[in-house]
Amino acid sequence: MRIRPVRRDDATALQWRCWPDMSQFDVETRLIDVISRGERGLAWGVVAVDENDTPIAYGVLARWGRRSEIGDLVVNEDWRGHGIGSALIEHLLEQACALNLHEVEIGAALSNPRALALYRRLGFVETRRIHLDLGSGPEPVVFLTMENVCERAALGRSGD
Repeated sequence: MRIRPVRRDDATALQWRCWPDMSQFDVETRLIDVISRGERGLAWGVVAVDENDTPIAYGVLARWGRRSEIGDLVVNEDWRGHGIGSALIEHLLEQACALNLHEVEIGAALSNPRALALYRRLGFVETRRIHLDLGSGPEPVVFLTMENVCERAALGRSGD
């Protein structure tokens, strides 16, 4: 598994492997948007790919001033539990540090305890809860923040 920037031609594989409930058009529109935002220095979409360069996971780092957010994190069901979500988040945290973005936020539905446990294990701390419609009506969403992202990255590198 390796991580690379997302490309428009990843839409078919991502729709099939990560977003089977979304239309091909909607997935492609999402990718076009993040690639366009990336050209303006506002967002960076990445995919984890298998040995055939086929996307098996996706995530985005979006800049909001000097803050940032990791969003749209999704890992194909067959690949969950293999450290891919952690690897994507670590990659996006390194990207935030390289961009001098010291605070990163990530959110998950309260109904997704596995994601919340992962984010907490990686060092994110809960900062707020709100109700959002994620597609099936309003539900509680937990937002977690990691401050001092670059300090954390430096600590991780010193332990290698």
